[in-house]
Amino acid sequence: MLSVLGFVLDGIELIGTYVLWAGETLINAIGAAVVALYALLIALLPSMSDAPAIGHPQWLDWLSWFYPVGDLIAGLAVIVTLWIGFLAVRYALRFIRAV
Repeated sequence: MLSVLGFVLDGIELIGTYVLWAGETLINAIGAAVVALYALLIALLPSMSDAPAIGHPQWLDWLSWFYPVGDLIAGLAVIVTLWIGFLAVRYALRFIRAV
């Protein structure tokens, strides 16, 4: 008799766990439905064509053979990005100090 009562009490204790599991499953199902809807909408869009290739002059190939122009451009991009970041931080700090 006590084993049956223990089984019933364990079942009552597990109701909360089952309710949480059902809520979690519902939230996951809603998330999966949203993602599936997004994928469907993206699939309905027309495909975009590639941009036309822009040719480069022959002398640029020779210059790149002597000095890597791509690395130079990448380095300049890093320097410009750091400078813009510095200006943004300086502006933010001046604004905070003025307040």
